[in-house]
Amino acid sequence: MKTSLERTILHELRTRRSVVGNAPVWQFYDDAEWRRALAWLDLSGLALYFHDRLKTSGPFDADSPIPSNVMERLDRNRADNAARTVEMFDELRTLRRVFAVAEVPHIVLKGATLAPDYCADPALRTQYDHDFLVPSSALRRAEDALRDAGYRRKNPVGEHPVVYRRPEPAVRFAERSAALYSPLLGRSVELHTRLWDHSADRIAFDLPEDWFDRAVVRRYGDLEFAALCDEDGLIFQVLHALHHILGNWCRLSIFFEIARFLNRRFDDSRFWKRFLERAAPVRRLQAAAAVIFHLADRLFGAPLPPDVTADLRTPAALALWADRYGIVSALSNFRSDKFSLFLHREFLDANSDWTAVRRRRLFPIQRPHRLPGIVFQRGFSRLEKAWIDQAHALRRMKFHALAAARYALEYPRWAWLKRSAGRFTA
Repeated sequence: MKTSLERTILHELRTRRSVVGNAPVWQFYDDAEWRRALAWLDLSGLALYFHDRLKTSGPFDADSPIPSNVMERLDRNRADNAARTVEMFDELRTLRRVFAVAEVPHIVLKGATLAPDYCADPALRTQYDHDFLVPSSALRRAEDALRDAGYRRKNPVGEHPVVYRRPEPAVRFAERSAALYSPLLGRSVELHTRLWDHSADRIAFDLPEDWFDRAVVRRYGDLEFAALCDEDGLIFQVLHALHHILGNWCRLSIFFEIARFLNRRFDDSRFWKRFLERAAPVRRLQAAAAVIFHLADRLFGAPLPPDVTADLRTPAALALWADRYGIVSALSNFRSDKFSLFLHREFLDANSDWTAVRRRRLFPIQRPHRLPGIVFQRGFSRLEKAWIDQAHALRRMKFHALAAARYALEYPRWAWLKRSAGRFTA
């Protein structure tokens, strides 16, 4: 049986593969399969990583088994995203000056901080916002500074993180793929006062609060900025991935980037000692790290050093969930089923929390989530926007109904499998 193109692409992206080349396997996929794969690559955040792997693995010419229209599309996306990345770094410089004038301490999260350990080049990442960690005592000053700089708040008071965005003219893109990489697509600014929001998932991580004391200065080109130290940065990546898995929207690129980091630090015993010492006092954190690292390894090839594996000790139920549900769910960016609820339950103690989480996740009443910023930033008329909004809502309603039914049917099987594997206690 022929392997799906998506799975073949994942195999070629495994971080420990040294040679991929113009493998003859590519010629066995037709245009329709490539169109679906390109849309999947866009959603997964892997398109430019795949493009980079193809470009660095060998020459491409008229005889290449990769269709020319696919390479042309990826070449265009790469060029657009490179221009977008330049603009985002310019905007980051401006935001840092805005915060400096307002005397707002801040740590840059994600984005520029991920090079080179998590990604070789920031231009390979599809980034849609700027994230900053600020002390809660400085949040008011940060908001005032953003408003003075022309940004406007985009989410209700009381929500975390606080989101601001600069008003920009509507732009109509010819296709969604162009919007995802275009420099014309606007960026939001997210202000975080904590690295984990207990209110959303009801999972309590008793995290330390000395992030700023441990922050380091990083440099990219001529830009300097404060960032989390290496072990704190990996903790944030773990929590970031877990939060998105539980929210039914986690791009595969997160695991690709974590896999790259794990491979680069495989032999760094001093780093792993610091990481384990930092994570050990935080209940559930090692279990969260274990399942995220397990997924990164299964998806992209990122084994941990044997002594680290022994210390983390992936709980049996979590390894079982990752192998039976996590890998398949990850292929659709965790947005095609609700099996992440099985994982969520393992991190909750109180039955009342589980009841509330399950009710909210199975039958959500909030507005369905959308791809970041692209649906209504494309120059549509008010009537077109209303139609797109309603069509999207109907699709999500259908998804929730079908996914809830699948969850109910699968639940007895999962309960039996978990009993067989042994109960997890965080």
